[in-house]
Amino acid sequence: MKKILITGGAGLLAPWLLAHDGNEYEVVSTSRQEEEYPCDLADKGAVRKLLLGTKPDIVVHAAALTDVEGCERDEEAAEVANHRTTANIASSLPADTRLIYISTDQVYPNTTGVHCEGTEAPENVYGRSKLAGEKVALTHPNSIALRTSFFGRSQTPGRHSLSDFIIDSLGANKEITIFDDILFTPLHATTLATMIFVLATSDLTGSYNLCSRNGFSKAKFALKIASHLGLQTETATVGQSTTQSGRAARALDLRMDPTKLETALGCKMPTLQQEIEKL
Repeated sequence: MKKILITGGAGLLAPWLLAHDGNEYEVVSTSRQEEEYPCDLADKGAVRKLLLGTKPDIVVHAAALTDVEGCERDEEAAEVANHRTTANIASSLPADTRLIYISTDQVYPNTTGVHCEGTEAPENVYGRSKLAGEKVALTHPNSIALRTSFFGRSQTPGRHSLSDFIIDSLGANKEITIFDDILFTPLHATTLATMIFVLATSDLTGSYNLCSRNGFSKAKFALKIASHLGLQTETATVGQSTTQSGRAARALDLRMDPTKLETALGCKMPTLQQEIEKL
């Protein structure tokens, strides 16, 4: 039985990966708070101790500082969380251990999508720190970086996804603003977790877009969710993200092209509409 170690055990993705625990894999996770495998990934000695203690065949490095505004306020924290921790892991792994680095669509520029691998130019500290993490992850000979975004009901106490915000707000008749100037191609968390397990035992290396097809705006995303779940939309106002004060610079069109990964795996990624129907 292969062992998979997931970093970021207190994040949104880890529970979906842990749910795949079964006869084929033993899946464990780590975070600063966990009792069984606590680890400060910024401490290289602690990382080496963790890897010696768990002896994973596969590491899914999902731990990150994902707060875009928070990264702008504290560039050093972003560097530590998104780059240095990755360097500690990549340099401490045996060559045959598989490393899967969870990256982001924020590595792409503020130009019209759909974005393909090889056109990276991040608009903010978060994107730059994640791209730096990609590069150092790929120094490990058996590694892959997956550029993605996802949604789905949070299974982590105190953490909420974008779809949670939409569903809970509309369900409670709360007024919200939904942005029609931000476009993206997220996956449902079940699809993302399934694809990570597929790629865990593949021999693919390098950076890949792992995303849905035929993306659209976050406003349309919210309205599609409401239609699918039978929620009212009278309290939703369509607006522009660029009118919001205090927001860090962002690429507005974050749609990605999954063709490179589809070709490598011989599969077809689902559309965003199909992913919404998994809620």
